Amino acid sequence: MTLIIRRSGDAGFKALRRNASPSHATKDGMKQARSRSVLLLAGVSCLYVSAPIHQAAELSAPGKVGTVIWRSDSTQSYALYLPSTYTPGKRWPIIYFFDPAGRGRRPVDIYKDIGETYGFILAGSNNSRNFSSDQSKAVNAIWEDTHARISLDEHRAYASGFSGGARVAGAMALSSPEQVAGVIAHGAGYPGSKAGSKDDLPYFFAVGNEDFNWPEVVNIRRQREAQGSPYRVRIYPGKHQWAPPAVMGEAVEYLMLKAMQTGRLASDVGLIDRAYERLKQDAADAETRKDPIAEFSAYRALVSDFGGLRDVKAFAAKLASFEQSPGLKAARKQEQQEIAEQSRLEQEIMPKIAALADNSAPDTTSLRIEVRQQLGMLREQARHHKNETNRLIASRAFGGIFVRTMEDGQQQLAARHFEKAEACFDLMRQVTDDPWPVLLLADTHAAAGNRRLAIKDLQEAVGRGVKDRAVIENDPLLQSLKGEPDFQKLLDKLEP
Repeated sequence: MTLIIRRSGDAGFKALRRNASPSHATKDGMKQARSRSVLLLAGVSCLYVSAPIHQAAELSAPGKVGTVIWRSDSTQSYALYLPSTYTPGKRWPIIYFFDPAGRGRRPVDIYKDIGETYGFILAGSNNSRNFSSDQSKAVNAIWEDTHARISLDEHRAYASGFSGGARVAGAMALSSPEQVAGVIAHGAGYPGSKAGSKDDLPYFFAVGNEDFNWPEVVNIRRQREAQGSPYRVRIYPGKHQWAPPAVMGEAVEYLMLKAMQTGRLASDVGLIDRAYERLKQDAADAETRKDPIAEFSAYRALVSDFGGLRDVKAFAAKLASFEQSPGLKAARKQEQQEIAEQSRLEQEIMPKIAALADNSAPDTTSLRIEVRQQLGMLREQARHHKNETNRLIASRAFGGIFVRTMEDGQQQLAARHFEKAEACFDLMRQVTDDPWPVLLLADTHAAAGNRRLAIKDLQEAVGRGVKDRAVIENDPLLQSLKGEPDFQKLLDKLEP
């Protein structure tokens, strides 16, 4: 396999910083290749020519989730699930997963039963993560290695990711739509490099109704509808997370329906009937509970996703009429009002947090108290507001402030601005019971050379619910603590 990497000028992802040196391949050799793929990730395009498939002993056994090491670079690995019926004599569809924390096994474990049910191979990168300087390398590694070792359907490779990983998946697919046939985005929208241009890529968005990225997905839904681009959006009860398996099952069925429409997959009458009846029920349920947007979305999906597979003329007429209804227009207006209110709440607090991190406020102590009180009130509203719409807005706003502050802290930590990073993480530690801020405080203190404080932070993180030993033991920033007796005692208490 020959891998050629070249940089272009786009800067959609801040994570990509490193220039990669191209390997050499002749034009004739590329022309003679059986298949080829172009992967563009934030301005890094990767052209490789695939080699013959080899069955490798290092692959996980069919029906089991395992870890696979890239043969070209032992620092790159991915979680892999092969359906129990896998055989190299058949070409199989695959979904590539990208987790924002590089936990490739997490989505594979969550969705392995879906892979088994629908006959999909699942592969989750352990190297792609937010703020990584080697994002393109991680994408290329998992793509190249799976294509070298596994029998794959070249027309049915898909990308999926959560949060920042959803943007990686989108960048991977949007740059090479001839090789990546669709995207399942969880809790986020497009990569930063996509600026509203039209595409014909099947795109499934799954987002919780309390997710701070809900406004982004809602606006993308309107944009794709106006452009005529294929999409489906599923909003479910939940926060910022990988979608529940039932939602992922719907996403996989959506991609299969789109493949049937294009002839890349033979029609499955049973699957078509089940999905068709489910959407008809969704429309009826939405009408009963007076949810015009959900009702419109169901009719739209019936028309766009079953055209050529079922007679959808009646639903097309219903859709055209419903689109002009006062109820739908009012509901869309309400959505925009909710988006504006979330933005107002976030903009009211975020500049104050930035001033605390920069230590630029005239009275830091008073400002810190003010911010903590505002965040406390917002969190209380997110939990207990009597008006459900206002509760959801508060929950999204609090989540957005939390994640933006944590990401700002991570950027400061990467730049070795330890005091600014500590200010961000410590503020979030004080207003939530989440272990994430405390773990990053441990990273910050360890990187700054304060081992005692780092261990104290880790003890608090364990008290907040961290149970997985590997989360702490494999953290690169905590390696300096391995010689500390208290660090070893803490690890011994955790699950292997």
